[in-house]
Amino acid sequence: MPFVAKLATSPKLRKFRRGWFEIKRRLMPSLNTVVFYHRVNDPYSYLLLQALPRFLEDFRVNLQIRFVLDLPADGVPQPQLLQRYALEDGKRLAALHELVYPEHPEAPSREDAFHASAILLKHQDRPKLLHLVTEVTGALWGCSTTTFESCLRRYGTLPDRETQSLLDSASADLVSRGHYQSAMLYYGGEWYWGLDRLGHLADRLNKPRLRRTSGDIADYQRQYRHVLQSYSTLRPRPRQVHPLDFYFSFRSPYSYLAADRVFKLAELYKIPVTIKPVMPMVTRGIPLPKAKRGYIVKDAKREAEKYNLPFGKICDPLGDGINHCMALFLYARSIGREKELVVSLASGIWAEGLDVNRLPHLRRMATRAGLDWDAAQARLDDESWRELAQQNREDLDAIGLWGVPAFRYGNLVLWGQDRLWALEKAVLAGSPNGT
Repeated sequence: MPFVAKLATSPKLRKFRRGWFEIKRRLMPSLNTVVFYHRVNDPYSYLLLQALPRFLEDFRVNLQIRFVLDLPADGVPQPQLLQRYALEDGKRLAALHELVYPEHPEAPSREDAFHASAILLKHQDRPKLLHLVTEVTGALWGCSTTTFESCLRRYGTLPDRETQSLLDSASADLVSRGHYQSAMLYYGGEWYWGLDRLGHLADRLNKPRLRRTSGDIADYQRQYRHVLQSYSTLRPRPRQVHPLDFYFSFRSPYSYLAADRVFKLAELYKIPVTIKPVMPMVTRGIPLPKAKRGYIVKDAKREAEKYNLPFGKICDPLGDGINHCMALFLYARSIGREKELVVSLASGIWAEGLDVNRLPHLRRMATRAGLDWDAAQARLDDESWRELAQQNREDLDAIGLWGVPAFRYGNLVLWGQDRLWALEKAVLAGSPNGT
């Protein structure tokens, strides 16, 4: 498995695939198209939509918009929790990128979202479709000088049956290409999610014949800013810090990408951190579809490259290996070495192909984290960690999240390794709610 994973995430293989696509693109200009899967009631779709006009000014690509509404159920295990979190997360993203967003966001009803989609599908062949999509979506969210009711009267809608058929067709197209989520951009066989991954697509298109001279590639690197890019930079100390809860899973590649950066950030600002490991979702009966697994690994590779972290030689820890990790964590915590163990185990699993099911590999990872192997090995059969894992799971549920990595800093709740900038902002502001 480690060598198969290393090949699948190989930059050389990615470069080869992109090169082959470039050859086909020059022979068939129609391939030079970015496909945007837009869901009108998705906050991330709405924010990405606002960035696309500038993006099209800067790059010589065509844009095709596909309208989706009902997404595959297995791709989003907790849709209501995701929607609730996304509404607040959208406020943070809008403020960071200076975009329009409701002050008190509420999710549009499914009925209104369906009718908004019906408007856009009726006019999907018009020349200035992007302008209409922005107007109608903004009106749906209450962020336009035009009301949604006036859009319905002015533009009209397709019949319900035809609308549903076209929405189903777009969803099927999304799935057939290998994805499960909205706010996605598809170009040349690769996926880019929302504003957070727009910089990766900009990097790919930053070449002669595709790059216009008017833009500045640095604009698409804004989300790359992070305190840990230059750890030696002197920064002001916050007057007050609050405890940080870090929810982590050894089977989550994004948890691995977050761990070392979180610990360095905490060291920099003297933040007390409590690591709260949870069991993988699959052990709780939540399956991970094949398409989602494939996307996550490739996306994690891109993010790892962004932060100069090794990634790709993977050995799945599922099985007894997860139990080993949890048992060792409990022991490491008792001697104050839990941070070192988390980084060592996660690096071994996601970057070195070390098998936590095998004692020689486990010994290597434990000893380099500063654990005495004889004492550590004696704890492998101790299952008292199960109570801790259950409590952490309940704590995660209580803050309204289901996946990791997740963070709680005072009243601020964040999900994802790409939200550490929001954590740093809250720390520097001296505010437990991120403002």
